[in-house]
Amino acid sequence: MTHAHLTPKVSTVEAIKYLRALVGESFVLTGALDLKTWGTDWTKVYEPKPLCIVLPQNTAEVSKIMAYCHENELAVTPSGGRTGLCAGAVASEGEVVMSLSRMCKILDVDSTGLTITTEAGVTTQALQEAAKYIGLFFPLDLASKGSCHIGGNIATNAGGVKLIKYGGTREQVLGLEVVLANGDILDMNVGLRKNNSGYDLKHLFIGSEGTLGIVTKAVLRLMPKPRNLQLAIMAVDVFEKIPKILTECSLAAVSVTAFEFFTQVAHKIVLARLPGARTPFAASSPFYVLLEIEQPGSEPEMETLLEKLFDQGLISDATIAANSTQFKEFWGLRENITESLAAHGQVRKNDISLAIDQLDPFVKELEKLLTKMSSSATNGPASDAMELVLFGHIGDGNLHINYVSPKERNPKEFQVAARTIEEQIFKLLTKFKGSISAEHGIGLTKKKDLHFTRTAQEVSWMRQTKRLWDPKGILNPGKIFDV
Repeated sequence: MTHAHLTPKVSTVEAIKYLRALVGESFVLTGALDLKTWGTDWTKVYEPKPLCIVLPQNTAEVSKIMAYCHENELAVTPSGGRTGLCAGAVASEGEVVMSLSRMCKILDVDSTGLTITTEAGVTTQALQEAAKYIGLFFPLDLASKGSCHIGGNIATNAGGVKLIKYGGTREQVLGLEVVLANGDILDMNVGLRKNNSGYDLKHLFIGSEGTLGIVTKAVLRLMPKPRNLQLAIMAVDVFEKIPKILTECSLAAVSVTAFEFFTQVAHKIVLARLPGARTPFAASSPFYVLLEIEQPGSEPEMETLLEKLFDQGLISDATIAANSTQFKEFWGLRENITESLAAHGQVRKNDISLAIDQLDPFVKELEKLLTKMSSSATNGPASDAMELVLFGHIGDGNLHINYVSPKERNPKEFQVAARTIEEQIFKLLTKFKGSISAEHGIGLTKKKDLHFTRTAQEVSWMRQTKRLWDPKGILNPGKIFDV
């Protein structure tokens, strides 16, 4: 079993024997549970069927593994924390899964140059803690930070809740070390903030989903710690007021570090499914906004801003976190939505983005579309057992659309019903020149929909880029598009 375009030149037994001789007997896994665990990600849609799992401990071993696989035409799927949501780390056709979880050392922290140098298997949370230890701040912040690897963040150009202030993963990367498909080591791992000397090749690998090379090390930006963060949660009666709130934040010149939203349905599911969760509001509202700002001075910027929003009728209620416990509780209402949805039922996810000025017209069209589809649907599970749950990083135009059905519903029926809605939403998204993937990537699950976001010419150049860097097509084959 292998990818159709690859014909391995060695047997499975020979390949495993070589890999074990290279990295050690204990670091090539072939047990059924290991293959299932390491061969998939959070999507759980495709059955994992990897050839084996190999865990190198350094770049030299990664290089030798890739050279061997290149020579013998063995497909390789890079593996990080496997927290992806588009099957980008799934190995379902006999690939060698290469996990960098043993490459988990932070190599250097420079408090003068404000950089941190790390191996790819370090978790995002470990980087945050290392920066905090010396009084600095690593701004990439994801709900999965405790388990996702920085190498995976780079490969998917992960976004997170602080993107509005600090940018996504791409903005944090100063340098990379990458192992190419043929085993060559491309050393771009310098911490220069200014380097205008030809093509900046590292950006090709950021967001490439492991299809062009395997990131082994990185130099990343650090920041001074934010001072006196203030957090408020607001109730909003109609969606069109949410972008207006963001506008008022800009006009008031407050330093916004996060701007998130979620719907009433999302809020209710978190309250029902998350132990200890509680709402700060006496009455429910159709929408909620979570606003975090940096308030370094003595002026009560958050209070002043909320008063203005009340006066303009943009919010109906609001609460400011009074202490660290409330701060954590308020963030929990947003960050635990994904986990709560998984406990609540079957979930299919979309991760879309639009220009911020297109959010309101898009949501209005979306509401019309859903009303039309609901009225034309027949009675029964297809119409009654589907909830649409919206939340997201509204400050950077990123909406998460979740289709949720009871666990008891037939999974295949649910996927068909959700896909019907999804296709209509993607067609609508094209009208507003949005993207079908804001931060999760394409992987296996969205490659059939790439045309909704990218032109045929763009995809053609992507394919040519893939062929240049990986002419045999061994690196994460089948992801993003078929070559």
